[in-house]
Amino acid sequence: MHIYYFALDITIKGGTEGITVSLANLFVEKGHEVSIVSFFKSNPEIGSKLDKRVKVIYLNEKAYPLEKGYVARFKSFVECFRKLRGLTKSSLRPVKGNVYIGQNFFPNMLLWLVGLGKYTIGCEHFKYDIYPTPIAAIRNFVYARFGKIVTLTDVDAGKFQKHIGKNRVITIPNMVTVKTDIELDMNSKTIIAVGRLQPQKGFDFLIEAMRTVIDKHNDWILNIWGIGDLHDELQNQIDSQHLQQHVFLKGFTRDIVSEYAKSSFFVLSSRYEGFPLALIEALSLGIPSVAFNCPSGCAELLANGGGILVEKENVIKLADAIVYMIEHPQYRLECSKHKEQIRKELSPDVIYEKWYRLFLCMNK
Repeated sequence: MHIYYFALDITIKGGTEGITVSLANLFVEKGHEVSIVSFFKSNPEIGSKLDKRVKVIYLNEKAYPLEKGYVARFKSFVECFRKLRGLTKSSLRPVKGNVYIGQNFFPNMLLWLVGLGKYTIGCEHFKYDIYPTPIAAIRNFVYARFGKIVTLTDVDAGKFQKHIGKNRVITIPNMVTVKTDIELDMNSKTIIAVGRLQPQKGFDFLIEAMRTVIDKHNDWILNIWGIGDLHDELQNQIDSQHLQQHVFLKGFTRDIVSEYAKSSFFVLSSRYEGFPLALIEALSLGIPSVAFNCPSGCAELLANGGGILVEKENVIKLADAIVYMIEHPQYRLECSKHKEQIRKELSPDVIYEKWYRLFLCMNK
């Protein structure tokens, strides 16, 4: 099979892009031909290590004009439509053996407009309710005309099924993407958080909570790994809270596993998520975790252990949970045992079988 992924910008250092690369690597390792069609290119290199056998096609050698207003974004959309339609007349013609996978609504909308919707697996990596009602209605109309829709959680699958049909939607969660045979420093006085510096990730909540934490345990530190537009704003918050010696914006690293290994536990403070890759990484490594019960995957990942689930956006309870983790090292050791369940349920081989069955279904 030739598997085509369609992504807004594969060079963005985010969760959707990271899992796209990981799945592309997995599929090519399993003997498939894999190509990634990226509508934009904001960075010179892809953030994650991509197998050399995976072909990458850029429709535009520039960034998506997110900050330049509606007119600029609409023009870029039309430009992408024209270029994608040109490809459908050659290499992307719907033939048996080709599998098309669109990552989120922008690529999926374009795939539908050029006539590939009914041949496409549309993937949603965010919560169902991310868009306002008018946009959600358009999305549901489009997805009702797709071959299949894949969500990361059963909760989101159920919401889509109400609008586009039960048989059209299935759940395939993210998989474990990191090597898990590492030695952890469970006595470290370092907390780790990972994600793009953007509103979704709620690092403002986490920094606020750390003020309370440090008042009680001023020998601990928090390292936040990631890049994004809110860097200066978050640094100003750190400065205003007098946390310069305790909270650090560390930037991007290609070796996040080593940073997990130096940390006693992980915190996810997001306003919303799909099936958060960073939390999967932490749990699969045996890193105890604290997470907001944000829509929608955190509750599923922590349902049977591994850490503390906190009421969404409740900074006081977030601080309490972090303090509890600090003060109960034996509890951290118990949480670490949850890694075996995560590794078993979300192993690459298990997730590949789910995808392969879907590929066979699409190629009947």
